[in-house]
Amino acid sequence: MDQSAGGAEPGDATAANAAREIARLSAENARLREQVAATAVIEPTAPVTTTQREHHRGRAFVAALLVAVGVLLAPTAVITAWTKTEVTDTERFVSTFAPLASDPAVQAVLVDDIVTQIDQRIDINALVGDLFDGLATLNLPPNAAAALQLFEAPAAQGVESLIRSTTESVITSQAFADVWAQTLRVSHTQLIAALQGDTSGTVVIGPNGELGIQIGPIIDAVKTELVAQGLTIAQNIPSIDRTIQVAQSDSLVQARTGYEVLNTLGVWLPIVALAFLAAGVLTAKRRARTLILAGSFLALMMAVLAAGLSIGRIIFVNTVSPAYLPIGAAQAFYDAVTPYLFSTALSVGLVGFGVAVVAYLAGPFTGGRNLRRATVHGAALARASAERGGVTTGRFGVWLYSVRRVVRVAVVVVAAAVIVFVRPLTPGVIGWTVLISIVVIVLLELLMRPEAHEVQTPEEAEAEFVPVEAAASARDTD
Repeated sequence: MDQSAGGAEPGDATAANAAREIARLSAENARLREQVAATAVIEPTAPVTTTQREHHRGRAFVAALLVAVGVLLAPTAVITAWTKTEVTDTERFVSTFAPLASDPAVQAVLVDDIVTQIDQRIDINALVGDLFDGLATLNLPPNAAAALQLFEAPAAQGVESLIRSTTESVITSQAFADVWAQTLRVSHTQLIAALQGDTSGTVVIGPNGELGIQIGPIIDAVKTELVAQGLTIAQNIPSIDRTIQVAQSDSLVQARTGYEVLNTLGVWLPIVALAFLAAGVLTAKRRARTLILAGSFLALMMAVLAAGLSIGRIIFVNTVSPAYLPIGAAQAFYDAVTPYLFSTALSVGLVGFGVAVVAYLAGPFTGGRNLRRATVHGAALARASAERGGVTTGRFGVWLYSVRRVVRVAVVVVAAAVIVFVRPLTPGVIGWTVLISIVVIVLLELLMRPEAHEVQTPEEAEAEFVPVEAAASARDTD
């Protein structure tokens, strides 16, 4: 039978259909290519004009200027804020100076000065001599009278030794440390008065910039203790108006004169510096890069300030006259006053460094993108593995996923609030805040449970971590 007359073979029909499908796909592919080519011709990239270039350069210059001013103001802002806190915060003032009562170098200065003041006002040798002269009038045997004369010099030395040992006992006692702290607390208002020119308080600033501590009350305490131990001649110690000068500097006079100015600057200068930095970042076209530079230079300036404090210790110790304060006591005073300032500089520097790191990781940079993508993809794999094992967060995970943006912003706001309001701001506080924030964000990512129709690709989920400013910078990146 002639098959050509009866119809085509099934294999031929299949081949014909395949050929038609290939031809259709080829035509569709050609059409799409033409469409892409036409779009490229219709919407060419507009060239950057000279005016636009000048605008971009002017914008970059203004941003750089604002950031530079903010960075340069930062060290002064830290110092003025520290000065205000030391002067106006009673608890900080007491915690700064109270430990000096237990410092051996400061105790030695107080003991030496008190003993010297007592010796200058009581002639121990004369008093002991009068005592032995009175004993000599008792018609003692010649041998006893001769022996008595031999004890006169040791007796005088014994009295002097008793005065010193009693003074040391008073100064080194915990009771004195407690009284010292309480006196500092009560007299804190007198320090403020001293900065305002009042010279009647316990802590005074003289007309030439001498910073002094009055020790009259301490000598009275030593006098009472000596009398209690039976040394009745201590009753002859008069009331002594004595001030130990612990420092002398013209800057103290300037601090007193500009007290109100410093008190105001301590509040507003940090805000002004921060405002300049924020304005510079917002003005910049490539904000992520600008934020990295601002944070890095801020950290550098704080490192310079911390180094300056270390150098300042050497200068201070060598500048203070030993007649006012021995080297050991001068070191103790400087080390008591500057730790908070050093810690603040270090903390602000760490904040700047942290901001630079976060800006890099959240910005349009290859390393940051890869890390975000790996984090999101790893969390998705962990969730899938847990669900295969029957562990799921259920409706809570679905709800948490629906409010994920709000929760992430809340974590950032809480961390920022800790940095802004917690005092003293220490490197430990910053480190724990950053670590806890990272752990919370990772934990939230693991707890989230996208619904089936909302499952994102790693690229889509990773994009949610990119802040608006970083996304804008990504568009501006060449």
